[in-house]
Amino acid sequence: MRIGLLFPALPPALDGIGDHTAHLAAALAAEGASVRVWTAQPEATSIPGVEVVRAFRYPPRRGVRALVAAVSADPPDWLVVQFNQFSYGRWGLNPFLPIALHLLRRRCPSMRLAVMFHEDFVPPSSWKNRVFRLWQIPQFRALGRMADVVAFSIQPWVARYRSWFPQAQVVHWPVGSNIPDVGCAREEARQRLGLDPETLVVGVFGTIGSGRLTDYIRAAIEQLDNAGVCFAVWYVGPHGERLRAQLPPGVSFRDAGALPGEAVSVHLSAMDLLLAPFVDGASTRRGSMIAGLQHGLAVLSTDGPLTDSMLRAEHGRSLWLTPVGDREAFAGAALELARRSALQEMLGQNARRFYAAQLDWPVLARRVMQTLEEAASNVVVQVS
Repeated sequence: MRIGLLFPALPPALDGIGDHTAHLAAALAAEGASVRVWTAQPEATSIPGVEVVRAFRYPPRRGVRALVAAVSADPPDWLVVQFNQFSYGRWGLNPFLPIALHLLRRRCPSMRLAVMFHEDFVPPSSWKNRVFRLWQIPQFRALGRMADVVAFSIQPWVARYRSWFPQAQVVHWPVGSNIPDVGCAREEARQRLGLDPETLVVGVFGTIGSGRLTDYIRAAIEQLDNAGVCFAVWYVGPHGERLRAQLPPGVSFRDAGALPGEAVSVHLSAMDLLLAPFVDGASTRRGSMIAGLQHGLAVLSTDGPLTDSMLRAEHGRSLWLTPVGDREAFAGAALELARRSALQEMLGQNARRFYAAQLDWPVLARRVMQTLEEAASNVVVQVS
């Protein structure tokens, strides 16, 4: 099977979907697919077994028009478009991308199209977002209605949008961890980082933005502090000052900053408890939380409207979830996990097994290939 992946950014650019594209491409190649990635990245990190082609230039809004000539010169069996609204244009607007894909479908009638939506469109939470939705929703519909396969990074969106795209096979493709697991044991990681082996390390990993419930993190830290737990907060990511400002004074806090993947793995390996509360709940698009599962941490997150059933089923076994909207429950769960080292260990061991069985890259690549093979027997979407 010849598979082409499309996304503007690739490593070394700091872009989560770009990282996902590179990891998925490598995993597909390892499974025997012939893989090519079309990108706008001027100098991309090489991907084992994958051809990387700079097919268009930044800014991608107008640049994607060059895709038609680049892809039609040697079309794959499947073109997989990795999509986030804001990755292709300012304000999440790119009228040229649907046009380019429409032309490709006409020029290459044997090529099938899959679109993976990592996000849908902005919620109507502000006047600016309500304006953005005027074009993001039609753009979302236009892309999905051209596709033979429409994939979503979380299961709830499959159920929500299946009826929007009756011509397509609508599926769930979770994301994996973009962090390599260097296999560093907890004791070794702590020794390398100069940390007391008896201190409970409470970790926070990833960006601190509107999707992360920092008030829940503060409540959990206050609960641990008030209970007299000996702990330290370690943060890995680009927003250390922002997080520190949210925490109570006097708490031991270490800001590791944004680190290369291997260093992130060592820091994660030194943690005991990962706090990952999200406003819409834990889901299979939250790469920072998934990295915690990968590294065998006791992950404390939230159960919300976008929480996947596969994660909800693992509550109390591979991770711990408390309801969105109940900050006190989250703080109480943090204290319970901090006091029960055996529960931490059990969750961590099961988290590793769950990640290996459901979210590791070879598993995800086989899931993608199975979907494409099944859809290949269906009628190609007709483009007039």
